[in-house]
Formats: sequence, structure tokens, C-alpha cells
Amino acid sequence: MRNVVNPAALLQALRPRQWLKNGLVFLPLVFAINLAWSLNNLEPVGGLLLRATAAAVAFCALSGAVYLLNDLMDRSADRHHPTKRLRPIASGAVSLPVALVVMAVLLTAGLFLMVWLDFLLGVIGLLYLAINLVYSLGVKRLALVDVLLVASGYVIRTVAGAVAIGVAPSPWIYTTMAAAALFIVLGKRYAEVRLAGENPANLIAQRPVLRHYPAPFVGQLLTITATAALVSYILYTVEAVNLPENNAMLLTIPLVAFGLFRFLYLVHSSDDAESPELLLVRDLPVVLSIIAWIGASALILLLNS
Repeated sequence: MRNVVNPAALLQALRPRQWLKNGLVFLPLVFAINLAWSLNNLEPVGGLLLRATAAAVAFCALSGAVYLLNDLMDRSADRHHPTKRLRPIASGAVSLPVALVVMAVLLTAGLFLMVWLDFLLGVIGLLYLAINLVYSLGVKRLALVDVLLVASGYVIRTVAGAVAIGVAPSPWIYTTMAAAALFIVLGKRYAEVRLAGENPANLIAQRPVLRHYPAPFVGQLLTITATAALVSYILYTVEAVNLPENNAMLLTIPLVAFGLFRFLYLVHSSDDAESPELLLVRDLPVVLSIIAWIGASALILLLNS
């Protein structure tokens, strides 16, 4: 009976809440305006959206398999953790054979879909899996290297989105995403350190690598990455060849700046800051800043089309 599939527990083990990150696959489609599509010619959008959606689904499969792998490798340690012991694999709600079979199916399906879309996309999928395997095997205990690898997942999704629809957006998009990803991951680390307190035992129980992340140090890194993200976005609005020549997109900078500042505020004050994906959907000011940015960008592009 231990191998009977518990659908609810299995879905929890796949961490669908984390699949929000896979929405980054659609980012190149948005920024491909006047490259792959335009407001005057929306005919290509349907096909491009279908390909981007397929790539996002493939990443959901791969990321689900990665979470299963991570929990399988950590199940012994998780059983001694006050909260992680409740994870489906550590608690026994999802058995080892079931987890292995589902992981294999997800890996095969995700990679097959990527290769079917574009061979290069399949290579990107393998790179994503290799990075996560290295991370799970022990690199997650190396300070700074761990955040670089986690942040790389955001950039890889963005690159995959561009490959899926066959465009090459401005390199400033990738620079902005890399800086913003580091900002988000470091914000998560800062929040974990803040909420764990100064007790070294709490830090190790939360995440062993946290003992190498003193709050003042992480705070400095947050300042650097937030600045880099904002400057990169400013340069994108000026340098991207597919944006209005009158530099009207500069008008969206205050909205981006507010989003960064609001996230930084939440990192210092919110108990949800350990889960950045929650902040993006639960914090009303963040949600409104994203909606306002999308609306303002669409209006500027429409008026200058």
C-alpha cells in the first residue's frame, strides 16, 4: 500500500507554486514587439504564444522533476527538520518508487517537448538540469556560488523563451534579468537570515549555507544588484532598436524603480519574503506596479506604432 499514489501529496511535492518562475519564458515574446510581431500585425502572435506556452509547460515538467530529485536526496535530513519533515517524500506520503517513476516521466516528457520545439531548446533544458543536479549534490552549501546558480535558472528560462519563438532580444534584457534574479535570490537569503535570528543553530536548521551570509553583507549585495537591475533596464529602454526612437519608454522607469524598492522593503519587513513568488501575487503594491508597468508600456508602444 505504500506505493499507492496520493495525487494531492504528489502535486505538493512538485511545488506548483514555484512554477510561477516559468512565466519568464513569455518575457522575450513581450519584448519581441517590432521584431517578431507588432501592434499593426498581430497575426504571428498566436503561433508564437503557442510555442512559448509549450516551452513553459516543458519547464514546469523539468522543474517538477528537479524538486522531486532535491527532496529525494534530502529526505533523511528533512525528517529531522521541524517543518521540512512534513514534505511529502520525507513524511512518506509519496513513496520512493512513485517519486522515481514520476521524476523519470517528467524528465522525459519535458526534454522531448523541448527538442520537438527546437534542438537548441533541448540543450538548454539539459543545461538547466545539470545546474540543478550540481546544486543538489552539494554546491548549495557554497556561499555566493549557490545564489549564482539559483539566479541562473531565471536567465535560462528567459533565454529559452527567446529560442522557442526564434528571436534575439536586446542583450540588455538578459543583463536586467540576471541582475534582477540575483536581487530576488539575495532578498530571499536576507529574509531567511532575518527570520532565523542570530542563533547559529537556527541558521543551520533553516539552510546550512546561511551561516556564511551575515545580514550586513547580504544587504550590501542587495544594494548592488538592485542598482544593476535598474541601470540595465534604463539602458534597455534607450538602446533597444525595437523601442520608440523618442525614448518614451523612459517614462516606465519610475514603475520599475517602485517595484524594486517595494520588494526591498518587504525583504526587511514581511514574513513572506522567504518565498518571493508569493510576494509577486499577494502584495497589492507589487501587483499594481507590475500591472501599471505593463499598461504604461503597451500605451507608449501603441502611441508610437
